[in-house]
Amino acid sequence: MDPVYEIDWQADVNQITLGHGDIVECAWSASNFFAFTTEKNNPGSVTQYLHILNPNQPWGVFSTKYNDGAITCLQWDHTGTRLVSGDNHGLCCLWTMSNSLCNVWTHQNKHNIFLEGEEILSLGWIHNGARFLFHIDKMESSNLGEKFDRAKFWPTVMQHGGKAMEGFIVVTGSGLAAVRLLLVDGESVESQFRLNVMCHQQIADIAFTSQGKVVVMTTDSEIQHFIQFHEIYLTYNTQDHLISHEVSALPSLQLRCASEEHSPYTYISHAHFVSRENQDHVLICVSGPTGSKFESWLIRKESVQLHRIFQQNTNPVSTTPDVSKCWHYVTNSTHLPRVLNFSIPTLPIDASSSESKVSQESKFFCGFCFAVALADNTIQILHRLFLQVLVTQHLPVTSHSQETTPGKAMKMTRQFGVRHVSFSTLSCAMIAADKHGRLLLYRIPPWLTTPNRTNTMQSLKQLLQLMLYCLVSGKEWWEILLHVHPNLVEPLVKQLTVECGNQTSAVQQVLELRLQALKISIYHITASPVATDLHLKMLFQAISLVFRSLVRPHQQVGGEEIDPATKLQNISRTSTETNIDQLVQNVDTDPQTLQSMQQLIQWVADVALYLLASVPLYKQANRPGYSLYWDRDWLSLLREMLVLIRVWGLLKSACSPVFNVLDSRMDVLSHVFKLVTQLWMASNDDHRMTDLPTTLINECSALPFHIIIPPLEPTPPPNSVLSQMRNSNGTRRFTFGETPQDSYVMLSRQHMMDHVAVAGSSGKVDSLRRIFLGKSPNQELKECIRCGVTTTCNNLLRSTLKVWDQRFVSSCVCGGHWKKLNSHPVPLH
Repeated sequence: MDPVYEIDWQADVNQITLGHGDIVECAWSASNFFAFTTEKNNPGSVTQYLHILNPNQPWGVFSTKYNDGAITCLQWDHTGTRLVSGDNHGLCCLWTMSNSLCNVWTHQNKHNIFLEGEEILSLGWIHNGARFLFHIDKMESSNLGEKFDRAKFWPTVMQHGGKAMEGFIVVTGSGLAAVRLLLVDGESVESQFRLNVMCHQQIADIAFTSQGKVVVMTTDSEIQHFIQFHEIYLTYNTQDHLISHEVSALPSLQLRCASEEHSPYTYISHAHFVSRENQDHVLICVSGPTGSKFESWLIRKESVQLHRIFQQNTNPVSTTPDVSKCWHYVTNSTHLPRVLNFSIPTLPIDASSSESKVSQESKFFCGFCFAVALADNTIQILHRLFLQVLVTQHLPVTSHSQETTPGKAMKMTRQFGVRHVSFSTLSCAMIAADKHGRLLLYRIPPWLTTPNRTNTMQSLKQLLQLMLYCLVSGKEWWEILLHVHPNLVEPLVKQLTVECGNQTSAVQQVLELRLQALKISIYHITASPVATDLHLKMLFQAISLVFRSLVRPHQQVGGEEIDPATKLQNISRTSTETNIDQLVQNVDTDPQTLQSMQQLIQWVADVALYLLASVPLYKQANRPGYSLYWDRDWLSLLREMLVLIRVWGLLKSACSPVFNVLDSRMDVLSHVFKLVTQLWMASNDDHRMTDLPTTLINECSALPFHIIIPPLEPTPPPNSVLSQMRNSNGTRRFTFGETPQDSYVMLSRQHMMDHVAVAGSSGKVDSLRRIFLGKSPNQELKECIRCGVTTTCNNLLRSTLKVWDQRFVSSCVCGGHWKKLNSHPVPLH
């Protein structure tokens, strides 16, 4: 459990407080976004702010003023891209990304829920029916379907045909519940109803059952009173646009400490379901003047024994015993200092006794623990089943320089007073927040404090399983990369390739793009040029799909086998023809449907030239393009695209790429195709340990004497915490709104290579449209927070690129989210 970074505010820290008094809410999404609230104490007024940031780039925080009541609840949806907030004035707000930019958020007023005079205690997004259960006892299985079982789970509300609906539910202190469903056309419907509670409630929590029902837990914080549970069944009528509900009471729960004499605990401070998808297990925290304690309870079915009088009157044919549900006490923790809050990760695991035993034996604790913030300024990690303390972390004393007189600075020390903790989705990272809104990020290894486990094959195996889970479930994998040591990069990538290669062809196709994006993120840890190769492959695959869509026949075809695009694809994979004009004859397309994609065509040709000019250096593994020499699938894809470029150049000269030729007699495109074909024929597994043909190397060596080779400009990784960790082993210190210096540019200049340009040396480049934007572009730019691709925010007016632009409106080619560049946070004033 090591601190990674600490981030503080620019303003006077004494003027900023976390949350509102005792009300502190933070939330960490499945897409790696973190939301929290602060208050700024101005002379004569107090301003509340809602902040949303990416923990990998925490300095680029989005801050907005919140002028209503104190925010009491924050909840992300299952995609991690929409946020719902609730306050103590009864207002529930929906926050979404503006134009799919993760550092610009907007408030959707038309989807508000306003319950005047109510205090919102809990809220939650209704379940969509998708749940991937992590089976720890099946980690040795080669079948991903067995490791991560998509357990049967009904959506909370379904449309006609069983399609899940989206929306959220809120619960207030008076027992009022409200549901808002988001419709496909952008509208929404709302329904309100009351739960059967006898007094004002202080704490509430929401969970969902596998049968599509909602379970609400409420308590008034009195230890002697029962904790109530209600089950809600929701239905939606698509014709009348009405929401129907059925509310039924479940067995109540009375704590064990309520029956103890002279108990030091006087009230219930926290109550949560262990999982939002497991309504059968709850954790209750009771507190008093001297400290706190946790109690764990499970609800189980048990048979009901009838009185002998009623047994004589029962139907002798029926053999099914009567059963009822009842809460059973499991265990309690030891006495702890006063608990400020606790956070349970959302990783769905099977918490059976067999799974727990495997977890203890393998020292794999992801999903089996929760974090607790204590009043003695410590953080403890407890096992969620046994409630035993696994790790205790004392918060650090930080030092900083403060200018006391002009020109003189005095070193000051300041204690980090923990106020709130939040676990990440996979429990591999944790954010601690202090009373002044400072954040401290910890990395939590899956093996916790197990000795001699770091950078071993056991640790690699556990990280591998978590990455495979991210590939299958769609979760963000950033928190796992915090634990990947540079020495584990190559073995980890190799094991990922083997695991995915053991799946069926259909599963491999589904995981292919996400696997490439994951490999790019892993190779960024060591600044390996293989990341550039994988990025080139992803872009080429995307461009090829657009190119194929533009190949249309003169007449309607009756099957796939005679489709010209499919025909060319098969020929490029099998034919050894080196003359491009021979393959051009096999392409039949309609010139009337041809659209100009000249800048993409030019870039494809430039990459092909770079690859061929670098063939004489093919043994240098530190060069971009090294892994592409042996990738037959990519080389056949390149051959296919060169043929299409040739066809379009014959039909429309504006489509042809432009070359700076030194020998006017050379047909560049034909020569490039011939050399790529020779490289494709030579790049098989038998040639990996031998040299490429000498004739091919000689022809590629002579290529720069006939044509000027355009340099390849690799896409630099984004300036992030991961890149900062590469240059520093200690705890990094950042400031909100101040971007630290990016070390990648200096690293690039130290590795100058032939035909490789320094990133950004020729100005900004639109990496998706392959357009040069200049040194100081006047367009608004956006950057992928995962791979670093930069492009313009607005689509170009040219309709010819619309088919390409629409593919990357919501996310990058790697699946990462966009962030707006030069988007400054709102100053706290």
